[in-house]
Amino acid sequence: GDEVFACVVLREAIKDDTQRQTLADDIMRHTLARLAYYKAPGYIAFVANLPVTATQKVQRNSLKDLAVSLLDHPQTLDLRALKKRTH
Repeated sequence: GDEVFACVVLREAIKDDTQRQTLADDIMRHTLARLAYYKAPGYIAFVANLPVTATQKVQRNSLKDLAVSLLDHPQTLDLRALKKRTH
């Protein structure tokens, strides 16, 4: 099945892996408190930018390719273990 993959663009650079993990955990807690568990991201990758068109709209068709290329990237965080059905 498909899994939600979040590409996050930050205003400030992340300094280390601990900060990256803490931020990803905060994002996960926030989404799990507001969304059904299956809508929360199973993977989070912090990226410099998203693919955009000439009019600065996100190229949605390119996002899937980006997610596939980031899936095995060492800085992509696998958070699927935190997703649990609560009801």
